[in-house]
Amino acid sequence: MLKIDELKAEVKGEFFFQEELSKHNVKKVEALADIIIKPTGKKDLARLLALLDSSGYPHIVINEKGRVLFPDRRFHGAVVITNIKT
Repeated sequence: MLKIDELKAEVKGEFFFQEELSKHNVKKVEALADIIIKPTGKKDLARLLALLDSSGYPHIVINEKGRVLFPDRRFHGAVVITNIKT
């Protein structure tokens, strides 16, 4: 089970709840996300993805230019927004 307090303790970044992706400069995607997470760097991104995977929490990683279609205009899970080059 995903615990937000644990994520915030383990991952440096910004956390937003129940927000439109357009408020975070995500182009061409109109959807409401349960959680938006913006990790500060590669290590935090890797740690975040490991925590999300181990919890089984649904998630997707996109950048600000992402072209993602959400069938019901909503993603039920965490949306990780990053411009970190991998």
